[in-house]
Amino acid sequence: MNPEFVLIGDPVAHSLSPVMHNALYQELGKEKWPFSRWHYRAVRCADEEEAAHQINLVRTGRYRGMNVTMPYKKLAARCADFSDASVIAAGGANVLVRDEDLKLCAYNTDGLGAVRAIERVSDTSLADAHVLICGTGPTSLAIATASAQAGASEVTLLSRDEAKALSCVNRIRTNIDPREASVLHGRDYAQMDVLVPRADVIVDATPRGMNPDDEAILDTNLLHEGQVVLDTVYGHGETALLAGAWQHGATCMDGLEMLVEQAALSVEIWADALALPVEVDRDIMRHAALHADS
Repeated sequence: MNPEFVLIGDPVAHSLSPVMHNALYQELGKEKWPFSRWHYRAVRCADEEEAAHQINLVRTGRYRGMNVTMPYKKLAARCADFSDASVIAAGGANVLVRDEDLKLCAYNTDGLGAVRAIERVSDTSLADAHVLICGTGPTSLAIATASAQAGASEVTLLSRDEAKALSCVNRIRTNIDPREASVLHGRDYAQMDVLVPRADVIVDATPRGMNPDDEAILDTNLLHEGQVVLDTVYGHGETALLAGAWQHGATCMDGLEMLVEQAALSVEIWADALALPVEVDRDIMRHAALHADS
């Protein structure tokens, strides 16, 4: 049976992951033939019971690796036998693999993927930057953690409930270097008038924007030239946040570049676990995603 890798979540029909991964595997297979046998597909899971069943197929070896998207990242972390520090800090996993001891191992590549995407596209280092992140889900926490580790001078989580934002910040703080943890803060949206204008980088890591009539999560009139705005949503057209950011002169990016980077990191984790270490060419995955409909 050929090695099979899957993405689980709901929804997944819009996902570009299968196109990107399968294009990469064929290219890698030209140099290392085992990769030509790899195959990737998306599996929609309507509820946690079905998602848990799919996750167990990684543990049993039916799947050789798995990506996890909304709303099952927390479930993936709970099911794992081992969780990387990135998972513990974020409270959720987006990468699963079985190790040589047959243990289910969980990782989170969202944070590092977002940081690398922001720095590459905007040519802006997060070192000493003020980073504002909307949301308190696993993706938000992963990006907050990675931003602090990248040397940001201030990282603020925004939530409708400030107590929840502070609770998330405290959880991150217990799992990273104290010097990095000191830059983390939790606030509520009532304070956006002060926080948004002074931010260098703004990230919306909520599902807002997946529906055509979704309003921007922030007042876009507070945005200005020189800021970098990342909306982690992709494949749903231009979101209201990015439309407003563009009108005010900010550097804008949707979630595609983040998807490419976290996907490449996923493949590197799986390949290492299967004793096929490889450094993934991100351009192959990016090209496949951009030409998916052609």
